[in-house]
Amino acid sequence: MTRRSLLVRVLVAALLIASVPRPAAAATVHALPATVRVNVTPNGVGYTLVASTGNVTATGADGRVLYQGGQRLLVRTNVRRAEGVSLTLPPAPESLTPDERIARRELVREARRAELEARSSATIVTIPFELSLIRNPDDALGTPLLSEQTAVVITFTTQDGVLAVNGRGFRGTLETTTDDDGGAIIVNTVETGVYLASVVGSEEPSSWEPEALAAQAIAARTYLATHLHRHDHYDLEGDTRDQEYDGVGNEVRSTLRAVERTAGVIATYRGAAIEALYSANAGGITEDSENVFANALPYLRSVPSPTDDIAANSSFGRTAWSWDKEMTAPQLGDYLRVRGVDVGVPQRIDLVQVTPAGRVTAARIVGTRGTKDLGKDVTRYYFGLRSTMFTVVLHPSDEREWVSVRDTDRLRDMDILGASKVKTQYEHTMDADGRRIGLQATEYLFAIPARFEFVGKGFGHGVGMSQWGAQGMALQGASYEQILKHYYTGIDLTNVGGA
Repeated sequence: MTRRSLLVRVLVAALLIASVPRPAAAATVHALPATVRVNVTPNGVGYTLVASTGNVTATGADGRVLYQGGQRLLVRTNVRRAEGVSLTLPPAPESLTPDERIARRELVREARRAELEARSSATIVTIPFELSLIRNPDDALGTPLLSEQTAVVITFTTQDGVLAVNGRGFRGTLETTTDDDGGAIIVNTVETGVYLASVVGSEEPSSWEPEALAAQAIAARTYLATHLHRHDHYDLEGDTRDQEYDGVGNEVRSTLRAVERTAGVIATYRGAAIEALYSANAGGITEDSENVFANALPYLRSVPSPTDDIAANSSFGRTAWSWDKEMTAPQLGDYLRVRGVDVGVPQRIDLVQVTPAGRVTAARIVGTRGTKDLGKDVTRYYFGLRSTMFTVVLHPSDEREWVSVRDTDRLRDMDILGASKVKTQYEHTMDADGRRIGLQATEYLFAIPARFEFVGKGFGHGVGMSQWGAQGMALQGASYEQILKHYYTGIDLTNVGGA
């Protein structure tokens, strides 16, 4: 089966997100397993390099050693090869660098010339799954070690280094397998504690307060406890579909300490592990679960999150607190069309239903070709927003705005919006003696086309723990227990043992 495109995967994830939370069964909770299996190729295997900082061993499902050494290996799907002319064509150009695209074009030309010389005896065939050895840095295609009609299990191990997938390092072992749709993926089997330490550092800056990191460690461990065994060949996705997992790059002393000091602790409600949902920034107040997802869960209630505002003073986090996004009507129409909604050119957007916390749960787009209703959290996806805590302003055509020549971000906005420059403000430049020697522009006056402006706060779905809010509480002296019990109403912290 061919793998779905990233766009389709993201759309399906957005449309299915409403079904994620569900009440945990009232059963005895158990310690987490010693290891977990994580999909570390969220977009599937197309052209994936596997290597090691030491030596890597690739072993087939039958126990046969396919390769052992210090060179890189290449896992590919849908490999195209010209039979009869000893030429292999590289992957589709979308996945290549400019230099690799040039090389590919030359190989295609050679294949065509060879076919002509052989009176078209060569044919192009597709190999669904292949493992190759990259013998030198200039070799983009490698020498095939294994070619199969379906994705097969290959296990990658190392005794003297760290394994890597497309440059990202991972402890434990790697294995090729298939996802729930039958597409080839690579799964990392890793110690649970190591996985959690990386998740903490991937989800939050490792420099954050120890209590915020500890709260994240317990939330991540609890999420793991309630999301195991949902896939046939692995446990979790290694991205935001479950929890962000970037391998050894985010496994540092502070995140390891957060996992160690909370070892075995999970959040429970009436004896069962909770759905420990969290998001980057709640915009000042979290949301009731039923306003975003399917079910009303008693521990996922809307609570104030005033310390979210510390993100406003962060160079990287300020747009998690407040943000805006502008698009002209044609731009918005194109943006929606790519995501599967075609209403022509949007004429207006009605916010039909807004929660007491300020999140949009129903919106209606009225366009030249029809009307489309959007519900709950999917408005984030269709409008490309950071959260559903937003308002929409429709600005009339030909609005004027002065922009400083130093405001490069706003000048870029003007270019994207197709604004026209109608006036320039100048000031005189002087020499060392105070004499005028010229003029330089200081501001531009732009006429801006009619546009929709989305103005919002927060980043993410807003249910459960706010990560920025947790950091703010920790800075004010709150413990991880106080943080968790603030964001998850009526919970207990239970030590089930294990990682």
